[in-house]
Amino acid sequence: MTDDTNTRPRHPVVARFCNNARGFWAAHRWLLIVFVISLLCDAASTIYFMLQLGPGPEIHPVIRVAATIAGPVLGPLLGAFAKTIAGVMVSIYCRRFAVYILVLTAIISFWAAWYNVWGVEMYRPIFMKYLP
Repeated sequence: MTDDTNTRPRHPVVARFCNNARGFWAAHRWLLIVFVISLLCDAASTIYFMLQLGPGPEIHPVIRVAATIAGPVLGPLLGAFAKTIAGVMVSIYCRRFAVYILVLTAIISFWAAWYNVWGVEMYRPIFMKYLP
């Protein structure tokens, strides 16, 4: 397989990504919408608690660093944008598993949004005691 503008063969990763991208948006439109909404809910709930407590209690290290550098509003929004781009790219590359990737990520993000606003008052999951 060759690139249209070059006679060298495409790198296999690029070729797979391009092949998998064809028709991806139409086939997974609703899952992508739910995925993005879940990440926005997580970002909004993260902003909510960061405005009260600061970035220190954030578990996700990248979001914590982004919030420390860019602030408690812009940091979570940048993190949500980065997670959206990464999730879509991984879903396209691993298109065979895209449904599982998008659904599970959306569920985790909705859970995180719930936990940030209400769940933190209700319970502390067992795995949280193992996090630094």
